[in-house]
Amino acid sequence: MTASPSRDRGAEGVPPEPLPGTVDAHAHVRSRELQHDFAAVLQRAWDAGVTHIVDVGVDTATSLQSLELARNEPRIHAVAGLHPHEAQHLERERASLRATVEGGGVVGVGEIGLDFFRNISPPDAQYEALRWQLDLAREYDLPVVIHSRNADEECFDVIAEWQRRVGRYLGPDREIGMMHCFAGNLELAVRYADLGFLISVPGTVTYSNNAQGQEVARLMPLAGILIETDCPYLTPVPHRGRRNEPAYVVHTARFVASLRDCDPAEVARETAANAARLFGFTL
Repeated sequence: MTASPSRDRGAEGVPPEPLPGTVDAHAHVRSRELQHDFAAVLQRAWDAGVTHIVDVGVDTATSLQSLELARNEPRIHAVAGLHPHEAQHLERERASLRATVEGGGVVGVGEIGLDFFRNISPPDAQYEALRWQLDLAREYDLPVVIHSRNADEECFDVIAEWQRRVGRYLGPDREIGMMHCFAGNLELAVRYADLGFLISVPGTVTYSNNAQGQEVARLMPLAGILIETDCPYLTPVPHRGRRNEPAYVVHTARFVASLRDCDPAEVARETAANAARLFGFTL
């Protein structure tokens, strides 16, 4: 989750050309901005060719909402966790988050990490919440969804130390996590891949001034990336400035394909397979 767009103007414009088999690897579909036309938001996603949505909590309440949604819609998969902005509430949330994960039905722990851009929670609280949730994920054999903003090396150091202890605990052919809305450079992306992480490409890759993100999307192996909306945030071109929604992930897929000079169907197919492998669902 990131800062919200300056204005919620809904789903204006022409619906995206469908790209069958696309997966939105990180969304917040229970966000307030999507509730007034929630059923239509989901229908537009399915109409655009989106086959699965990974819906991510930011605290216990939103994690339980995601879990409820996933139990009623098999194309949606829930991830439970405490966002770094909420890390200061770890003691209040710790027992309920553990119970949510222990109860089953979630496919990952997240969104967790460090955010030193806004520092809504003190850094010490963010470190504590991150380390505790990393160990929670290992305890229940779940992958992690990592948020890192203005904390490239700090976040990497924590995750690298944890990875040295736990190894590839989900098996040699399955990653242990994803770097959500990755905003680092290619060198950092490779380092995370070496730890066993997928690199998730957000809609901001379509922005003309995002040369670094475009380099990552172009040069990382296709088997090592995901695509996501982070809706209702980070809306891709051609809908930039409007509220984001899962249907728009197909714009990101097509843009990544243009960077790689390949068929958009290949990007959709490979990134979908990566998401299914990471989170353990069947396409």
